[in-house]
Amino acid sequence: MNTTYQMGDWILPSGNFNPDDLWQLALVGLSLLIFSRIFKSETGSAGSGPLSWIKLNLGFLTTWLITLVCFFILTSTEHSASYVRFFTILGGLWIAIGLLTSFIKDPFWARSVAMVGYLITGSYAMAQLNGLGENLQDFHIEVGTLSISAWGIITGLIAFGITMWLSLGLTRLLEARIETVPRLSASLRVLIVKIIRIVFIFVATMIALSSMGVDLSSLTVLGGAIGLGLGFGLQKVVSNFVSGIILLLDNSIKPGDVIEIDGTYGWINNLRARYASVITRDGTEHLIPNEDLITQRVINWSFTDELVRMRVPVGVSYNADPHQCIQLMLDAATGHERVLADPKPVCLLKEFGDNSINLELRFWLSDPANGVGSVKSQVLLKVWDLFKAHNIEIPFPQRDLHIRSSDVEFVKRDMPNPD
Repeated sequence: MNTTYQMGDWILPSGNFNPDDLWQLALVGLSLLIFSRIFKSETGSAGSGPLSWIKLNLGFLTTWLITLVCFFILTSTEHSASYVRFFTILGGLWIAIGLLTSFIKDPFWARSVAMVGYLITGSYAMAQLNGLGENLQDFHIEVGTLSISAWGIITGLIAFGITMWLSLGLTRLLEARIETVPRLSASLRVLIVKIIRIVFIFVATMIALSSMGVDLSSLTVLGGAIGLGLGFGLQKVVSNFVSGIILLLDNSIKPGDVIEIDGTYGWINNLRARYASVITRDGTEHLIPNEDLITQRVINWSFTDELVRMRVPVGVSYNADPHQCIQLMLDAATGHERVLADPKPVCLLKEFGDNSINLELRFWLSDPANGVGSVKSQVLLKVWDLFKAHNIEIPFPQRDLHIRSSDVEFVKRDMPNPD
């Protein structure tokens, strides 16, 4: 019993916490900052085996070695290094677990051994942290009439992190489940996911504040201050957020719709809390604020259905037969694979213009998201080919200048002799 106590007292800080011990925590934080600047974090696995594990975690190993050297320097100079010793031992345990699991080839057993090691280390650390918690309880941070201990801040952050991790995991599971419900529209799915995420974040925040010892009833004053700040500084942000909720509720714009706003034509890729992502035909992604989708004129090509009627005006010469021209233009439209047969294409004689007989070809598309300009271009090229094959002229404005005879006397101008 005495040996266990002495070992726990050596591993963990002992004695009352005082502000002079903050430099030890600052030393550990400085080491973390240095390694984060030198070594970039990597994702994924670098391979199997201890060498690959060392390469993947080289930054943390460097930090741990720096902390270990600082611990030996401090102890050799008879300085107190209880907190540096605590973080050094925890880091060493983590490294030992990582190296041990790197020798295990089977992923299942490697994860199992790592889980057992983390549980044992965490349980032992939490059991020994009672003394540290008592020390940190004596160190308070006062903000006005609110007093929060350092231990309360730590427990609150831990509670917030765990709750947020669980909330995001549950949100992803519910989102995957909601996507499989066919009765829900795309906009309603997005709205439900947003509401669930907001509720989880609110619950996580309340749990964190409660863990810190904050009286939740005192948040009414804070809520009033936040409301005042929203009214002045965050007006646009709140407006975009509320506009996004309105768009999802009235189902006027939803993911997958083809819209046109302020000269931007494309389909909605995603609806966020602040903006809508619109991808154009050239692959450019525009982030349009939700407020603009409420206050400005928006053309939704697929609001009721995805049927779109195209109008193609064509002028022909007065020497051409309009009946033949109409039939050729209909043949050009019906020969295109994206032009619908029902409703069938029609061609109308619009007017007898100054220089041409003006015709208009009308046809329907069912997939405007794939582009409408390309279909119009291909139909016009087909009309050109058919007109050329039948010697039909497409006129253009001409001006004829007629000079009438008159009694105007032309005077010859004598040019000076260059010599």
